[in-house]
Amino acid sequence: MMTEYDLPLVIASFLVAVLAAYAALYFGARLTSTAGAERQRWLVAGGLLMGTGVWTMHFVGMRAMPMAVPMTFDTLMTAASWLAAVTASGLALHIIGRPQLGKGLFVSATLAMAGGIVVMHYLGMYAMRMSAPPEFNLGLLALSVGIAVAASGSALALCRKLQKMEGSSALAVQFVAALAMAAAICGMHYTGMLAMTFPEGAVPAADNGLRGEWMGIPLAVFCIALLAVALVVTVLDIGHRRELAERRTQEDRRVAELAFVDAVTGLPNRSALEQRLLEVLAREGARQHPFALIYLDVANFRELSTSMGTESLNAVVNEISQSLRDHLSEDVFLSRYSASGFFALVPDHEDARHAFMYKRLRQIDQRIGTEAMPVTWRAGQSAFPVSGNSTRKLIRAAMVPADLNEIGRFADMTVSPELVLPGQTLGS
Repeated sequence: MMTEYDLPLVIASFLVAVLAAYAALYFGARLTSTAGAERQRWLVAGGLLMGTGVWTMHFVGMRAMPMAVPMTFDTLMTAASWLAAVTASGLALHIIGRPQLGKGLFVSATLAMAGGIVVMHYLGMYAMRMSAPPEFNLGLLALSVGIAVAASGSALALCRKLQKMEGSSALAVQFVAALAMAAAICGMHYTGMLAMTFPEGAVPAADNGLRGEWMGIPLAVFCIALLAVALVVTVLDIGHRRELAERRTQEDRRVAELAFVDAVTGLPNRSALEQRLLEVLAREGARQHPFALIYLDVANFRELSTSMGTESLNAVVNEISQSLRDHLSEDVFLSRYSASGFFALVPDHEDARHAFMYKRLRQIDQRIGTEAMPVTWRAGQSAFPVSGNSTRKLIRAAMVPADLNEIGRFADMTVSPELVLPGQTLGS
């Protein structure tokens, strides 16, 4: 009955198989990241696309085989072959989309999908309802079944692999995998056509309801359009997922920043200061990098807060913090430790480059504030390692009130006994 294949239809069948495989791989890989109703939608879509694509490839491939008589198909058997392909694809994707998958479930999914493809193929050929019974080549029949099993197992294994991949690398692997899967599906189909042949002179049943001309290029065009829409959906979904991931990253970054930023001034807060101190103290050779903590507290903050509303007070605090920032060296870490208190972490505090800063800080009462809004200050300071070698000790030592004129003078600094760690001596 067969002399040669119609090349355009063979190419069309392969193209349909590639698109079906590509869409199915994406939809299958998407299942593990979804749950509930959304997972059901992706599962149904994946099953429909993969099953319909493989089924379309089969009938387009059959049309590629020339016959001496018009090719027709039984409507019910053709619909049953489509249902077998869709059901098997959906069942396989359901199993492969589970978070945990053992060897037993993987084999079950492979056999279910391969069984659906085999049933779809041979039932689709029977759907012609020829006047003479078919003849089988058992070797080619076994080979076609083996190809179906291998193709199904490879497809599901690739689905599983792609579930752990993201970005352009996943798309590239997906495309190569789709080409390999399409070749395997077409190989199974054309091997199966050789395995099941009809005697010369056999003709399709006269009462078949589907005409063959609708099962070739028109069906291929319809399926390609359907798969193209599905692929557009996948592209949009990829973009949407990336956008959500970026938003989530930005939100996580914002939340993390808020945990270490003072909401009023935008300065690092108490937690940020303690974290910075821990980082500085934990670095290798920390004792070779001394630093100072200068504590600056608005002594009349309570009076200011009672004489103005929250909004006005926040504006004043902002102005004070900005003025402080302007008075400090560029490499000094300024933080708002409390409602009225600020800490300045001064690296290499005895370096001459800080001399001008210390001079301005000793005049802070005259420099920050106005006649309408006078600001008075309390100050204290500590130095590492003289005052201690822990965050708690350094902060506590700096909060001991001292004369403003002592800011930046560390040569005569002494340490109270309670600030000395067990086993240490003063200045150690």
